[in-house]
Amino acid sequence: MKKLLLASTALVLSAGLASAQAVSISGEGRMGVLGMDTGAGWVWNVENRLTLQFNVSVEGDHGLTFGAWTRGRVSGSGVPGVFSGSRVWVESNGLRLTFGNQDGAIRGAGTIGYAGGCAMGYVGGILCADTLGLISGANFHGQNSTGAIAAQRVGLSYTMGDVRAQLSHDRNGETEVGVTGSFDAFTVAAGYSTFGTGIWTVSGRYNGGSWTVGALIAEDVVSGTNWQINGSAALGGGNLLGFIGEDSGASTYGIHYGYGLGGGATLSAAWETAGTTDTIAVGVAFNF
Repeated sequence: MKKLLLASTALVLSAGLASAQAVSISGEGRMGVLGMDTGAGWVWNVENRLTLQFNVSVEGDHGLTFGAWTRGRVSGSGVPGVFSGSRVWVESNGLRLTFGNQDGAIRGAGTIGYAGGCAMGYVGGILCADTLGLISGANFHGQNSTGAIAAQRVGLSYTMGDVRAQLSHDRNGETEVGVTGSFDAFTVAAGYSTFGTGIWTVSGRYNGGSWTVGALIAEDVVSGTNWQINGSAALGGGNLLGFIGEDSGASTYGIHYGYGLGGGATLSAAWETAGTTDTIAVGVAFNF
């Protein structure tokens, strides 16, 4: 009986370990000081946050891979932690079909420009003015960090070498398409959304090794032609980022410096402006 019990226990433990190999946890911790001035004087806050991302992946037959993702987030303000809506996908030979909480084709295919946008400060951007609004609001498909998305989303992407094409559709009727490709030191991208009378965007970037330079243009009927020029450079053991542009007739610009502390931790400071709103972010973020 003891041998049978030990054998049964070993089988249960080995099955649990096998299942655990398909689950990975990553995330971010951060803390810092944020300031904002909308014309009535500076308002300052301290904040901290812990984010945990849960990824599941299993290998099926016929070359199929199945996966799922969700995110849990807890702030330091006493607000209970909240999970995001999930997404589930199946993939084979670079072709992936995804249902649920996911970025749309414009952001997912990399059409936002350098660093994916929202690159100012340890918080990943307060205003996100370096995206020309391409990842915010109801006009564009973006995943929700916490809670469910407004409408069920379906995404289809195909990656072949350094070229990626993506299509996304919300049940509310809006569709996005995006494509990006890298050729030596150059990366170019384009995207289109059916929102309203149609919105399009193009971007390009040159990677010089220790420095980059890029440009982003987006146009729609409401805000006209919006543009941005951006760049980065290695400086003093850290990395300096900056951008300048115009969005809906308002000037936008920002500057960010991040210094690596080791272990995935970065100390950074940033200033970002959009129209009459100024923001400052100083803090530390670490990934694991």
